[in-house]
Amino acid sequence: MNCKGKPELRQRLAAEYALGTLRGRARERLKRWLRDDAELAREVAQWEARLAPMAGVVAPVTPPARLWHAVDRRTASPAKKPRSIWKALGLVASGAAAALLVVALFFRPQPAGVPASYIAVLSDPKTSQPVLVATAERGETVLRLNTLDPAIHVAGRSLELWALPRDGAPRSLGVVANEERFRVQLAAAADQALGDVPALALSLEPPGGSPTGQPTGPVLYTGPCVKYW
Repeated sequence: MNCKGKPELRQRLAAEYALGTLRGRARERLKRWLRDDAELAREVAQWEARLAPMAGVVAPVTPPARLWHAVDRRTASPAKKPRSIWKALGLVASGAAAALLVVALFFRPQPAGVPASYIAVLSDPKTSQPVLVATAERGETVLRLNTLDPAIHVAGRSLELWALPRDGAPRSLGVVANEERFRVQLAAAADQALGDVPALALSLEPPGGSPTGQPTGPVLYTGPCVKYW
């Protein structure tokens, strides 16, 4: 396989390489291509520069003590192979990388450059699986939503999207329609509506949304809201 003449494939491979999610033989093959393909090397470098600021907003997570105890027990004995524990650690890391990859693939480079935007990737806290992407350019009053997993919708109930500001109560951004792509109207330009919002959340509500103006059902999905500029 060769990626020359295939711009979408080149961008996908460059993004996955920069994120570290391209592994094994595929990664080694791309390394060989990079030695002979200066343009592909530039694309990888551009993705690395583009994704670097996002890494700064990912809060470090300290593994629980029991995890390190398990690592110690398994590595202490040569007869036991620690593959499963390292696989678990890898899955945790790949869950965070998957969220960044979703952003990378939604925001492929455009001729005029990627516009300054607010971006949120909401995930299932149990699996780290991204389920919804929300984006808005700084001066826009429209929030664009892309549902990645239609199974998040529950028959007879509504999902409501909330902005979680640093101070104060959650602010409703609207009910999420059962569609792959749709828009919700912001009360003001994104800089005012999302500038003080480090995270978004989805709660399960009665049909039509919360009757109180605040979340009444369980919060099912959350994710950081980052400034991409």
